Amino acid sequence: MFQKLTSHTMRNRIAQQIRQAILNGALQEGERLVERKLASALGASLTSVREALIELESEGFILKKINLGTYVNKMSMEDIEKIFEVRRALESFAIAEAARQGTAEQIAGLEKTYFDMVDAARIKDARAFNRYDMQWHLHVWRMSGNEYLEAALRRAVLPFFAFVAIRISSLDPLSLLRDAYGHLPLIEAIKARDAEKAKQAFASTLDAWLSITRAEFAENAELEERKSSPARRTSPQYPARIEPIAQPARLTD
Repeated sequence: MFQKLTSHTMRNRIAQQIRQAILNGALQEGERLVERKLASALGASLTSVREALIELESEGFILKKINLGTYVNKMSMEDIEKIFEVRRALESFAIAEAARQGTAEQIAGLEKTYFDMVDAARIKDARAFNRYDMQWHLHVWRMSGNEYLEAALRRAVLPFFAFVAIRISSLDPLSLLRDAYGHLPLIEAIKARDAEKAKQAFASTLDAWLSITRAEFAENAELEERKSSPARRTSPQYPARIEPIAQPARLTD
């Protein structure tokens, strides 16, 4: 009658609960996550919570600081500038390799994700847009055929997409379309198998993306200052903001 809940499934369910709490603002940028409090709030084991946090860290939603604890992703403009420096060096190479190595099937998949991104921008679905945007870049990294390059980009760049996902509600809807259309020259260069043109197009597009990010970050500077007020609590009470994970005996799937 019931399907046993595996530890892997439990980890995913916990990660989803915490992820949603971050995205809907119940857990705020820079907020410390205490494993034992999370385990108590979710009705889960400490081991499962730790595994879920590892998953969320790999996605960029949380950051672990040595000897300081675990925190919800929060970035300064300086952090973002550094990530874009990495993108300029590594993602530029990945784009060029995608033009050289990508198969017709992979390019078709890249185009489909692009059209999904544009559609999401047109209907002003910011969260779907950010999801497709991230998928587009992940697709390019895989097309490079270099798993070490892909791993390095995941580690460096995914936290930026997670940061955008957390703040997505404050973005200008018109910027979504500008962002989406910025991918078109990259697709055209990849389809033409022109690695050098792909690199040049990416450099130009990355400058535009960074300029937009700087402007949006500046517009939110005052709100950011209020969020980081010393009046914020230092001992979060998770049970009021995160729903417990259902126990195995009550699950039907």
